[in-house]
Amino acid sequence: MVRTLLICAVLVAALGGTAAASDKPDGQEPAAKSDPSAKSDPSGVYLCEGTNPDGNRYRGIVQIAAVRNTYLVRWTLADDIEVTGVGILQNGFLSVSYFGGTPAVVVYKIDAEKLVGEWTMGGTEGKTYAETLTRVPEGSLPKPDPTRRRPAPRTEPVAGSISI
Repeated sequence: MVRTLLICAVLVAALGGTAAASDKPDGQEPAAKSDPSAKSDPSGVYLCEGTNPDGNRYRGIVQIAAVRNTYLVRWTLADDIEVTGVGILQNGFLSVSYFGGTPAVVVYKIDAEKLVGEWTMGGTEGKTYAETLTRVPEGSLPKPDPTRRRPAPRTEPVAGSISI
């Protein structure tokens, strides 16, 4: 119990009370701080390129959206694999925790139109891997084709037999 209270006190002191300040009953956001990272809002759409633990390269699309003092980050990779995480921006770095089959974390340094990151996940024996996000200019991604949709799930029973 004492350890929990000490940890909470340290977190509140380290964050400067920003979490509590954002929960004002009237819905107002706290006044902007003089944090240099505040000028570098990473919200937007990015092309993602990185390296997996097996050494293979991957590419995808990453969407970052501000939610109060945090960021929702969604990676869409090959085969429509989607992973969602939550992040905090501080001192020009965006740190994001996510779960892609195992707990993982990525830390990006905001560098003009790029976020240069390093990530790791459980089971990698402490190794880190590179990932770079390059901002996509607004309107440059093709609009989704509304006529191209996933087929509806089958609702009728499937005829046939299964042998084991």
